[in-house]
Amino acid sequence: MIVDMRYFRGFLLCFGLGLAIIFLCYILMRNPYKAIHEQILATADTVRSFYRDQPGYWKLSTKSAQANGLIKIDTAKYNEFKFEIGGGINGDMVMPGEMQFDITLKNLNKSACIGLSEMPIKANSQLGLQKISVNGIEFSWGEEHSLPIKKYKTRDICQPNDNVILWTFR
Repeated sequence: MIVDMRYFRGFLLCFGLGLAIIFLCYILMRNPYKAIHEQILATADTVRSFYRDQPGYWKLSTKSAQANGLIKIDTAKYNEFKFEIGGGINGDMVMPGEMQFDITLKNLNKSACIGLSEMPIKANSQLGLQKISVNGIEFSWGEEHSLPIKKYKTRDICQPNDNVILWTFR
């Protein structure tokens, strides 16, 4: 049986085009910021575990978290982002009796801002997460801007550069 080369070339072209479409769909659906999002949640779990037997998060700051080995984010890998942990956007020391702390990422480009803010929140992280602030707009459970943040919700909130996302944990 002889195969006509025109049909064979047409088959190869369609097959290659199909593979390219599948690859493109994979790339577009994949969130490149998933690893850092998981590291932020792991850092929050580590902090909560470290302060479990204390009446609050007193003295928690970026400096103390580094000294105690609480930061689970590979800061060398994500050196373009500024990372803070503690009270507020600058990672100030948490005062006595405070029952929550913040993890902040600064200097995010628009893609990182959207990707990190719209990541799904796992069930085990939902209990400790109080709110997420994206450039000053707060998203919390059951409010006007509710958690989890829906796809495309932060597209207009995120700027081209210098975005800030703050996660507040209890």
